[in-house]
Order: sequence, then structure tokens, then C-alpha cells
Amino acid sequence: MTTQATASADELSATLQQRADYIPLEDLLSETASTGSLFSTIISELTNRALRTIVGPRGCGKTHMMRFAWLNCRDAASKPFAVFSSFQRYFRLEPLLSSNAGATQLFHSWVLARVLISAHESAQAWTPAISSADKVFEEQGYPPDKLHALAARLERNQPLDDALNAFSDSLSIDRTKSVIDKLRETAERKYTVLLLDDAAMTLTPDYLVEFLDIVRSLKSATIAPKVSVYPGTTEASPRFHQGQDATAIPAWISVENDEYDAIMGDIASVRVKGLEAIPEEVTALLRFAAFGIPRAYLTMLEDYQRGGFKTAQQGFNRIIVDHLSARLAEFRTLGKKIPKLEILVAAGETFVGNVAKELKDYNVQLLARGEKGLAYGIRVDELVPLLERTLNLLIEAGLIYNDGDVKHGGNRIYRKYIPHTTLLLSNGTFTGHKGSLKESLDGIRNKSTKHPLRKSLESVVGENFVAGLNLALPKCANCSERRLTDNQRFCHNCAHQLVDASTFNLCLDTSITEVPGLTDWQRKQIKDNLPFFKTIRDYLAKQDPAAELLTVSGFGKSRTARIVDVLNSFVDDYLS
Repeated sequence: MTTQATASADELSATLQQRADYIPLEDLLSETASTGSLFSTIISELTNRALRTIVGPRGCGKTHMMRFAWLNCRDAASKPFAVFSSFQRYFRLEPLLSSNAGATQLFHSWVLARVLISAHESAQAWTPAISSADKVFEEQGYPPDKLHALAARLERNQPLDDALNAFSDSLSIDRTKSVIDKLRETAERKYTVLLLDDAAMTLTPDYLVEFLDIVRSLKSATIAPKVSVYPGTTEASPRFHQGQDATAIPAWISVENDEYDAIMGDIASVRVKGLEAIPEEVTALLRFAAFGIPRAYLTMLEDYQRGGFKTAQQGFNRIIVDHLSARLAEFRTLGKKIPKLEILVAAGETFVGNVAKELKDYNVQLLARGEKGLAYGIRVDELVPLLERTLNLLIEAGLIYNDGDVKHGGNRIYRKYIPHTTLLLSNGTFTGHKGSLKESLDGIRNKSTKHPLRKSLESVVGENFVAGLNLALPKCANCSERRLTDNQRFCHNCAHQLVDASTFNLCLDTSITEVPGLTDWQRKQIKDNLPFFKTIRDYLAKQDPAAELLTVSGFGKSRTARIVDVLNSFVDDYLS
């Protein structure tokens, strides 16, 4: 093996070590830092009887805490029975959407198979092991070998024979719940928590809707699902509502949190060998640069230990520039993965870059009086749906942090957003120039100013920024190639006639109150109570439009589901 190959292998190994998926289960306890209220809150939420969504960007620790919660349950008799299941292979079933009319049903069976496989694994790994587990599965007609065979074939896009087709059709919510309940009773626990990881499924919205419906159906008096999702691209089901069916629990800590340094420091102390050899100034600055993402902090520490630089200053500068480049590159991929978001992704990068520049100027006066400012405030009444969606995408990529709302003067309410700290460090926000490690550290250790930067949105990103936000043009119905221009009439790939682009825009600009199928009362309620819900464009921009509708008095779950169906059907019919 060449030196270059060896280095690449070492880098891959280091990266995998930072992912909770690859930490041996029995090592997880010794490699977990339980400092801080955030950790204890999330573990408590993961082990209670309620349906919860654990929300945060990649690398913030969702998987780690779910696996830790499983161990916690296994080793404490007072805790519930626990099943940990990952759905990271969901995208392997994506080709079925275009090749199999029954793709959604096959996905439904795959999810239940994965839950049952994980339940069987939990039973075997429990303390003590549940020796009757095989019998429980056999009694329900779900032998583990068939479950594995079904999941494997679906994940490899292999056709199912008649026997596996019949077996797939036999998988049901009720019988799955029955298996889980019998295992729980044997384990002598009061209820079960289903820890469902990698459930964002952002690349296949059709599957995500089905998955969230399954989650809602699995919930019972004795089964409490917990679902890890992303904050930006996880679009909710019309029948699954945050705040109604589930409560969202944030799993990301702010750099402004009083416990931030202690939590991140303890994580590094249990995960990084030789940490004491790294200069304290470097560890403190990298901790700040990690922006609340433990995986990022661990990776940057590993990069520093790997060396290859002349001075600590050079090493730090190189690491934060590389880290920022990687985060921006990851963010850009959202536009490729979900083409309708391309325009919002490009706008998001502009937004966060401009905010960082403004904060640098803002901090010139603050540093002079021993303060610092990390947050930019946007008036809440300016957060129209497409702007809010853009900001949520930045949150998902870990490029901005929603630091909550603050009231300033009269009825003005601002939502505070902190841009990624590597942006602020790399542009000299805390020194006014390319300062030394010590100068940067002194700057970030200043106390935070009371108010966020409250410069108008137009002056930060330009007066046409919000007007330019839009969902990307639609694809050709025949070959799925995205059109190139607004006025394109025929597909440049297959020559199929396209829906006129102006028709598409007319559809998006249609007032919701003009959509046929809604009653006069429903139209009036939407108009009077949802000021940012004026057009179909606004409706499609929302991640969870049903949740917005549910805030209206008189709109229950059934009526809301009906309204969502009417609006979706209108769009489908309009563009068909």
C-alpha cells in the first residue's frame, strides 16, 4: 500500500470513528459524555411514553444519543423495553418509485420488516436475553430469516418471488405491534420505545409521508416511537403534525449556551486520545468553530493531530477553511438532491455569507467595549414562507443556528440567527483583522451583547432577495428532465410538449381562496387567520402546511387532511 493510500485509509478510519454508527455498542458507554442538561433532557425524552421527533443537523449526536438510550434501557430494570432501528438504506428503494406501481406498499413492508428485525436483535441482546423471541416471531408468521430475506431483496432492487410477495403482503401494523408487546411482556417492562434513526428520508418525499404514517400508527399505550429528523428538508405528512402527533426536541446546542464549553470539552476528553498534547488555545478555538456539532469538533481535533503544518496558527487556519468549505459543499448538494430547492439553496449561501460580513462590521464597535455579537435578527413579520424555508435549509446543513425570538421596542419581535462560527473566525470578526490565536480567543471570550444585529434584511442581502426566492421550474412529465427556461415549450431532452411555464407560474400564484373544492367558510378562515398563506406558492413553500392549517380554530385533523388533499389535487390537475 502506498503512503498516500495509507493516509487515505487513516482519514477514513478517523472519520468513521467519529460516527456513532461505527462505535461498538459496548464501547458507547465509556465514550459518552453525559455532561449538561441537553443530554439528560434528550435521554429523558427518548425513554418516556410520548411520541417524539429528535431534530438536528447531521453530526449533532442524534444517533449517538439513541444508541445510548437503548443501552440505558437494557441495563436498567426501571426503564422501558427498547428497539433501535436505522433506516439509512431507504434510498436504495427509490428506484421502485419509477419501476413498480406498488412501490409505496413495498416500502411499507420494508419499514415493518426493519422494525421487526431490530426487535428480534434487541430481544437477543437484552439482559437477560429473551429466549422465547423466535417462538414469538414464528407464532405471528414472521420468522426472522424471512424478514432478513425480504429486506435484503428490496434493498438490492431484486424481484420478489411469489412466496416473498405473499410474505410482504402479510406484514401489518397490528401484528408488528403484537410482536413488540409480547417481547416487552417477556422482558417485564411496562412499555416499549422504538428508536427510529435516519428517518428524515429527504430524498424520497413519497416514502417520507408513508413512513410518518407508519410511525403514527405504531404509537399505542405501550409503544412510543422516537424519530430522528432534519430541520430543513423533512416535509411532514398531511396526517402527521408536529405539535399535535409529536413534539420536536432539539438536539443541537448553541455556542451561546452556558454549558457549551463543558459539554464539548467532555465529549473530546472521552473520544480523543492525546487531547492534552494539543495547545489549549487551539482546542478552545476549534471547540467554538465546531458550532455545536460534536462530530465536527472531533474531526477537526483529529485533523490537527495529523499535523502537516509549520505552526499552530497555520494548522488552525487551514482546518477551519477546509471545514467551512466542506459544510458549504454539503449544503449545495441539497439543491441537487431535491431539485425544487435549487434556488433556495443558492439564496441561502448568499444570505449566510452576507450576514457574516455584516457581523464583522458590527463587532468593530462591540470589541472596543469588551463585547461580541454573534446573532443577526430578522423581524418575524418578514419571515414569509419561502424565506423561512431557505433559513430552515441552512439550519439543516448546520450553517446557521436559530437562537429564538427576542422582543425589542413595542411589538417588534426579532428571530435571532447565528451564522456558522467558522465564517466569523475566517473573516476576522473577533479581531478586526487576521489576528493571532490569542487575539481570536480573547475576542470570542468577550461577553455577548444583549441585542442581535438589527439591520434591515434589504440592506444585508439586497432589496430583490426575497422577491427572487422561488421553487425551481418543473420537470418534463415524460422524461423527468428539468426545463431550462420559463418560456420553454418542448423538452430539450425528449421533445415532449411541456406545460407552458407561464401556466406553472399562474398555478403557483393562484390565490388559495380561489381553489375549487374549498367551502366559503374554509376560505374565510384561511384568509383571516393565515396572512402568509395567500397563494399556492406559499402553500408549497411550507414544510408542514397541515400544521399551519391546524392552528386555525375549527380546523381539526379530518378537515385539515381534506383541505390538504384539495390543494394537492388542484396542483396535480392544474399541471397535468
